[in-house]
Amino acid sequence: MNILIKGKCTTNYDSVYQEFLKGSETRAICCDESKTTISKIDDNNFVVLMFDVDMLKMKELLATPERAEIMKKNGMSNEMFQFSSLG
Repeated sequence: MNILIKGKCTTNYDSVYQEFLKGSETRAICCDESKTTISKIDDNNFVVLMFDVDMLKMKELLATPERAEIMKKNGMSNEMFQFSSLG
């Protein structure tokens, strides 16, 4: 399953991006990290594309106290969407 995450933060994209870089090894547990991408929309909005996601593992990772602290520190909220290739 491929996931698009539309995210918002109250800090700024640079803070979120630094946390994103730190989480690479952890994300690799639940998806193909070599294809994972984050992109800035503006200072407080971003999108993340994740490929070949194991949703059970992802839900476990999102439920950790460490993840909750990152979300709180950056005032983050997000929406998740499933997507697939058209070709």
